[in-house]
Amino acid sequence: MSYLERVQALHDWRPGEFVPFVVDQRRLGWVRRDRLGLLAEFPDVFHVDEDAVTLASSAQTVEARSAAVHEAMAVLADRGDIRPLRGELFPVAEAWRAPLRLTLDRGIVPFFGVKAYGVHVNGYRIESGGMQVWIGTRSPTKRVAPGKLDHLVAGGLGVGYSIGETLVKEAAEEADIGPELAASARPVGALSYRCEGEGGLRSDTLFLFDLAMPADVVPRNTDGELTGFELWRVENAMARVRDSDDFKFNVAPVMIDFFLRHGLLNPDDEPHYLEIVEALQRGASD
Repeated sequence: MSYLERVQALHDWRPGEFVPFVVDQRRLGWVRRDRLGLLAEFPDVFHVDEDAVTLASSAQTVEARSAAVHEAMAVLADRGDIRPLRGELFPVAEAWRAPLRLTLDRGIVPFFGVKAYGVHVNGYRIESGGMQVWIGTRSPTKRVAPGKLDHLVAGGLGVGYSIGETLVKEAAEEADIGPELAASARPVGALSYRCEGEGGLRSDTLFLFDLAMPADVVPRNTDGELTGFELWRVENAMARVRDSDDFKFNVAPVMIDFFLRHGLLNPDDEPHYLEIVEALQRGASD
């Protein structure tokens, strides 16, 4: 494998296998063709044909349409046709800061291929021996990427939470980091992608942060989502990202972005340097 292949994997999807998911005459997402039959069971909620899934016009308000979708998907989840619902609502719109069109349970966001947002925080230390990075290990019971390596802090933006509030909340839950230290994390950009996975399509934008960790602060997981943290020399992290698939699929590209920004990848030494930069900047294509 290579750094470039890690980033290219974020843009791996087959548009012909999906149809648009339309709300208010706007495409909000993509549904896999082999899942259309499930939605067709609920004609009062979804209008389904070979070209699109359209939310029924009878649901006029965000609250009404969200409740209708939730009830239908709960039936499918109870029946075992889709993954269980998770009890956390994500906002759905056609773009960042666009008007809210719908709320969906986090568990069915990939089913509808709608835009979702999150925060990823690179935790690092710089000492006389060089740079070190904090690496978490995901719980073996996690539904997504169990046992994979992860960032110091990462989490999705639920309904009612800002980016900053999400960062502080997730830092406390995942790494026992206090609000003052969490708030010192520096925003460094965003990464957007669209790829197949989790029974549907991941169409995500991750807001990226770097957090300089004091030497006397040792992260500790408090919500059971990680089994622990290790402090790695950055050279070891770079080799593990490049040579293995041990990191969660969207964590490795965020770390590659970190390596680039901190000058740890050199265009004279990395043969795919320019392609990596372009792939990270590519965003989600239709």
